[in-house]
Amino acid sequence: MSDEQQTATFEQELEQLEVIVRRLEDGSVGLEEAVALFEQGSRHLAACRQRLIAVQGRIDELTAADLPEASDGAQEPFANV
Repeated sequence: MSDEQQTATFEQELEQLEVIVRRLEDGSVGLEEAVALFEQGSRHLAACRQRLIAVQGRIDELTAADLPEASDGAQEPFANV
């Protein structure tokens, strides 16, 4: 994996994946190029998934903190969402 791919943001990876999908969907590429694009797209998809998993873990850590419960019996905000 190149340095550019390692430092790409989630948004950049997703944008590249979208470009590849559009090219594959428009049917303007030959078989060999389609396979190469599919491979590239798979790498971008894997990078996006890894970032989402990392972010989900971070969110889980932040929301897992023991917060004091309201002592007046009031419901927590967004409890019904």
